[in-house]
Amino acid sequence: MAVDEGLPRWALTALDHLRVVLVEPQHSGNIGAVARAMKNMAISRLVLVNPADHLAMEARMMAMHAFDILQHAQVVGTLSQAVADAGYVVGTTRRLGKSRQAQYSSRSIAPLLLELAASNPVALVFGREDSGLSNDELAQCHELINIPAHPAFGSLNLAQAVLLVCYELYVTTATQPVSALPALATAAELERLYTRMRAVLRRIGFLHGSNPDRMMGYFRRFFARYGLKSRDVKIFLGVFRQVEWYISRHNN
Repeated sequence: MAVDEGLPRWALTALDHLRVVLVEPQHSGNIGAVARAMKNMAISRLVLVNPADHLAMEARMMAMHAFDILQHAQVVGTLSQAVADAGYVVGTTRRLGKSRQAQYSSRSIAPLLLELAASNPVALVFGREDSGLSNDELAQCHELINIPAHPAFGSLNLAQAVLLVCYELYVTTATQPVSALPALATAAELERLYTRMRAVLRRIGFLHGSNPDRMMGYFRRFFARYGLKSRDVKIFLGVFRQVEWYISRHNN
């Protein structure tokens, strides 16, 4: 758990529910520098997706007194595994476009993330040093954020990006206590809903053409905006199961 005697209990709880997820970090030194940045801001949970050696000497040297974060880091094979139990997933992106619509900056989203983290595991996802997150990986995020930087040279070092996002969260804990938001459905529960939804919508001909996932991206953003709870997901799954049953019965 994040430890800081100067922080109120609600802030400690929220910071402890935050996790930094690095997707395929390519350099051990960057992983160590990320660990140090996290510890500077009282965040201790690190998840690594298919990483370089996070316990290499270079990583240890860059981590300095944050080696414990490296030692306790969780290593997984895919982003879906890294965020499966998270109630809210935030992806970071420098490149913006139709499929990369970031409504928040790292500063403006901080209060919302702390409110969510009071009752939910929250994942902060950072991509590869050379190419960031893929569109498929961004699709697994509830929200995207952009870190403001000079447009002529806006590419940040991985550890710098992590530090800036974690800094905004840490500074926000110095303000008045936030109101805890309710527990949300996990990313894994939502993925089950999206998989069933996609299958049914394709079956009835709603999703068609060369890019059916574009419409699914809209549904993902829509449901993420309203913060579904586990009970909500079960209801929607029941609806789609009934639709499938009806289709099967009347197609015979």
